[in-house]
Parts: sequence; C-alpha cells; structure tokens
Amino acid sequence: MFGRSGPLLPAGVGLDTSVENLSRYPDSEVFPLVEFATEGIDMRGVHARVKNSTRSVSGRTYPDVSHEIFSVPAGTLYLITVKIGPPKKFPTVEHRYGWKQPGPRNQFPMISYADWREALVAVAAHEAMHIEQFKQGRPRSELETSRFEADALERYRSRGNG
Repeated sequence: MFGRSGPLLPAGVGLDTSVENLSRYPDSEVFPLVEFATEGIDMRGVHARVKNSTRSVSGRTYPDVSHEIFSVPAGTLYLITVKIGPPKKFPTVEHRYGWKQPGPRNQFPMISYADWREALVAVAAHEAMHIEQFKQGRPRSELETSRFEADALERYRSRGNG
C-alpha cells in the first residue's frame, strides 16, 4: 500500500540495494562510506545516488520512486541522493540542522565536517534514517535523523577516520 510516507516494506522482501557514484570521488571510497553510513538501516529496495555539488553537501530522500521520472534500477522503492562538494568546501563550520537561533531547535546536534568523507557519511546516514521512518510508517522527524547523523559521524570518527 502506498501512503503519504511511501510504501511499507515487509520484512523478508528480497529487494536489492544499489549505490551509484556520479561524483568526483572514487568508487573505492564512496561505496564503503555509504555502506558504513547506513549500518543498522534496512536498505532493501533503496538506490543511493552520490553526485557532485557546488555547495559543501546536501541530501534528499524520495519516499516513492516513479520509474518514469527517475532513472533507477528495477525493484527500487526509495531513492537517496547525496550531493558532495569539492575538497575546497571543507572543513565546514559547526551548524544545527537548518537553524541558528535559540529555541526548541537547540535540541538538534551541532555538526561539522572535516572533509568530504565525513560529509558523505553524515548525510547518507541522515537520509537513510528517513528511509527507516518511511518503511515503518513513522512520521518524518528531522530531529531523529539529525541525531542518527551525528551518531554515525561519531562512529566514523571513533574508528580513526577523522
């Protein structure tokens, strides 16, 4: 059933996960970084596309993929796009998700990226958590996804990557 949050995916459905790298960065680094970022998330039926950007980083998750509009592999139910800027865009300054003023949004973690690898891990994790929300029929929560992003980035750094 397709609802506002996208199709619910029952456990055990054998759909593939795919990663497409259209960025300036090497496949040998991009693919493992996306895999690391999405650990713990059911990525079946997800196509992740990594592209270039002129900004430092951005991402988007599509909860319903129309194959007429998006060029994605057969069996794709969800699409993640992550756009990564050139090396000169890093490091980034600390920021909260879309907000700098005091108030309720201060619950969001402060995040910065030392390099493109950290940015890719963090934003891919953020978008992957949206996939989890869609699949479980939960509301979209930027706070939850931002916390998952910060946790993934911390895991990445704790393994000596940053």
